[in-house]
Amino acid sequence: MDLFNKIIFLSEEDVTLPGTEDFLNKLVPNVWAFLVQLLAFIVMSVVVIKFAYKPVKKFLEARKEFIANNLEEASKKNQEATTNLETSKASLVSSKKEALEIITSAKKEAEMEKAKILESAQEELAAKQVKAKEDLARDKEKAIKEVHDEVIDIAIQTSEAILGRKVDVKDDQKMIDDLIDSLKGK
Repeated sequence: MDLFNKIIFLSEEDVTLPGTEDFLNKLVPNVWAFLVQLLAFIVMSVVVIKFAYKPVKKFLEARKEFIANNLEEASKKNQEATTNLETSKASLVSSKKEALEIITSAKKEAEMEKAKILESAQEELAAKQVKAKEDLARDKEKAIKEVHDEVIDIAIQTSEAILGRKVDVKDDQKMIDDLIDSLKGK
C-alpha cells in the first residue's frame, strides 16, 4: 500500500524529467563497457561449450544409444514372447487333440473289452447250459434206466410169485418189454 500511496500522491516537486544529454547516455550504450561484456560473454561461451556442452552432448548421445538398444532389445524380446506364445498355443491345441484321441481310443478299447467280456460270458453261459442239458439228459437216462431196472426186478419178482417158478431170461425179457411198452403208451 505504501508504494501505491507514493505513486498517487506524488507532488510535482518530486518528479523530475531527464534531460536530453542524460537521455542520450541512457539510449546509446558505453562502447567500452559493451566490448568488455561481449568479451566476457565469448569467454563464458567458450568455457561452457568446452566444459559443459561437449560432456552433456556425449552423455545425451550415450543415453540416446542406451535407449535405442533397450528399445531394440525390448522389441526382440516382444517378438520372442509372441513366438513363444504362438508355440505354446499350438502345443496346447495339439495336447488337447492328443488327449481327446487318447480318451476316444480308451473308450473304444473299453467298449471292445466289454464286448469281449460279454461274449466270453455268453459263451461260458452257453457252454454251461449245454453241459447242464447234457447232465440232465444223462441223469434222465440214468433215472429211466434205474426205473427200467426196478420195473424189471419187480416184474421178475411178480412173475415168479404168480407162476410159482422161475421164468427163463427170454420169457422175462419179452414180458418186461411188453410191460414197458404198455407203460410208455400210457
